[in-house]
Amino acid sequence: MQGSQLQHMCQLDIDRDCHGLKRTSIICSIGPSCNSVDILQQLIKKGVNIFCINMAHGSQQQHLATVDKIREAERLANKKLPNRVAIAIDISGPGIHIGKLRSELGGSMVLKDGDKVRLTGDATYRDLCDAEHIYVDKDELIRKAVVGDTIFLEDGPLSITVTHRGPVYLDCTVETGGVLRDYDECHLPGMLTGRQMLSDKDVDDIVFALSNEIDMIFISWVWSSTIVQLVRRELGIKADEVKVIAKIENYEGVKRYDKILKVSDGTIVARGNLGVDLPPEKVFLAQKLMIGRARREGKPVICASQMLQSMVRNPRPTRAEAGDVANAILDGADCLMLSGETAIGKHPVKAVETMVAVCQESEAAIATETLFQTLRQVTTLQQDHTHTVAMTAVESAIRSRAAAILLLTSSGRSASLIAHYRPSCHIIAITRVPEVARSLNLHWGTLPILYEEELAESWAEDIDRRIHHGILIAADHGIIKTGDMVVLVTGLTPGTGFTNSVRMLVVPELDKLQPITNIV
Repeated sequence: MQGSQLQHMCQLDIDRDCHGLKRTSIICSIGPSCNSVDILQQLIKKGVNIFCINMAHGSQQQHLATVDKIREAERLANKKLPNRVAIAIDISGPGIHIGKLRSELGGSMVLKDGDKVRLTGDATYRDLCDAEHIYVDKDELIRKAVVGDTIFLEDGPLSITVTHRGPVYLDCTVETGGVLRDYDECHLPGMLTGRQMLSDKDVDDIVFALSNEIDMIFISWVWSSTIVQLVRRELGIKADEVKVIAKIENYEGVKRYDKILKVSDGTIVARGNLGVDLPPEKVFLAQKLMIGRARREGKPVICASQMLQSMVRNPRPTRAEAGDVANAILDGADCLMLSGETAIGKHPVKAVETMVAVCQESEAAIATETLFQTLRQVTTLQQDHTHTVAMTAVESAIRSRAAAILLLTSSGRSASLIAHYRPSCHIIAITRVPEVARSLNLHWGTLPILYEEELAESWAEDIDRRIHHGILIAADHGIIKTGDMVVLVTGLTPGTGFTNSVRMLVVPELDKLQPITNIV
């Protein structure tokens, strides 16, 4: 009989071993602290799965240079690692940003309690911001704010209060001091409502994504399903290939979450801005309900903002931060996102190391069998064999204590469905499609392997070669060893949508297996 969650908690042991390969994906925001091939390569080796470029910061020429650096770092790292990293861009949506600070300020300035500042829509100050003139890129803020309103910069604690409204500016007093940086966000709680539209800049950024084979688009400030559909329309024939992820950052987004989730490929719980638009004591409720509903629907969900915030400055996190990361994993997050920790922090590599360590320990504490039974009960079964095969594969892995589920996939759908049911073992997804290999980084527990060898003479032989390759990779990662049970998930005919076979395999003597390139 399955034990309760309470019994599971009581049996946890701080001396237990955890697997050396994490199953939660890590997303890293790119910024000055990590924007070099050397640091990016280190981050990949430490466990970063997805890199995110914020399109609100810098020019497209700069972003293209960053894309090139990521791909060069991946090429160098992949001499030892078989998996591919994905690249995402974060488009601004209706979010409001300040401009660039004067060059002599070095990218940041300190504002103290009581300081006087002016927000202006005058583009003269776009790249010349200082305390006297802080440019904001959308005049909506200046039009809607009234005297007495509190405006938050980034997600706090820096906040300013409006004391006077001019025709194209707001005079303000610093209420809570802090550090202001280039392109920080401005947020007036409750302001972002109504119909959502794409700006010209958003459309340009989507064109950039299509031109440079970007894998994912994160849409900031989503509170309506309409904006997701507009992005898909701009993607055109690539709409099924480029993943569209909605960032939920305000009250309206939480209230309309189910509709947004339905049309998105995944969602981001952006807790920083949520903590401005919602009372801080409500943010954990928003996080849990969004993760829970995403899990029920089988859509990947990302937990972001202030995960290891103190590591922007310090080489170690607070105990509360480590616990916060762990609880996001226990809630069911597929991915965790580092923002300032890697973009502007002093210890980007250490921050990733720390998150990986917490992931490993947290994943070992998940009651996977109980979770599978719960997910099976709440998931609405679809009338297709791939869904049934995925559920069967996970149950077979649990019952046989399999060391891994190894599957061959063309579209990635079977891998995502298996990941939805949270097996107790790793998922090794082998594909010939580079885009699929990269996008599968969104899904928990999945190690995507891009198989690049030529097609064998027969379909059956090609399946055997890919299985052989997957076994070798899994063994190299310490996932399987000789004598372990592995669940194989394949199709009996080539093409997408034909996954219909679950088989059991006992891992042969690994020292007798040769690399795939040596097979005649």
